[in-house]
Amino acid sequence: HVINCHLRAPLASGIRGQKLAPFVWRSVGGWAEGFCVSSMKRNAQALELRLAIDAVLRSDPHALIAVAGDFNAEDYESPLRIVAGAEQDTGNGALAVQSMIVLDRAIDDGRRYSVIHQGRPQMLDHILVSRSLYGHFEAIEVQNEALADEAVGYARVDRPAGSYHACVVAEFAPMASGRARS
Repeated sequence: HVINCHLRAPLASGIRGQKLAPFVWRSVGGWAEGFCVSSMKRNAQALELRLAIDAVLRSDPHALIAVAGDFNAEDYESPLRIVAGAEQDTGNGALAVQSMIVLDRAIDDGRRYSVIHQGRPQMLDHILVSRSLYGHFEAIEVQNEALADEAVGYARVDRPAGSYHACVVAEFAPMASGRARS
């Protein structure tokens, strides 16, 4: 099972009567309310994703699951924690088999970023896998060598083609016949 994910961006949602222009707010309170709403939407999307993972694991506890994409959240932020369902968050070791493993934690800190925003490298794109698939994990890399700053790029009139997010690529060992169970 491969699930492609793109969670809501951490930009304030529109609040009636509070915007003067697309990125210009009438009040700090209006912006704060919009930012809070966006955060709730992103967390709700993460919950929906987690519930979908749980449904797959209920039907097959050994399912090979990969969730990949733009979580619009860095490691240990709420959306990623909700999807991962780590044992340290649930407090229940019996649930560890249902947790998802964040593969990009294996990347060296100096290379662990998929976006540059206003000069700040951020890891917003992730690959999470089920424990069964993790048994076949071999390597992960983020192809960020030529990554441009998205804030600068969006301000340009002649925006270059392509994405301001780096590709995150994981490699897995081939499985013998059929599906391996681990």
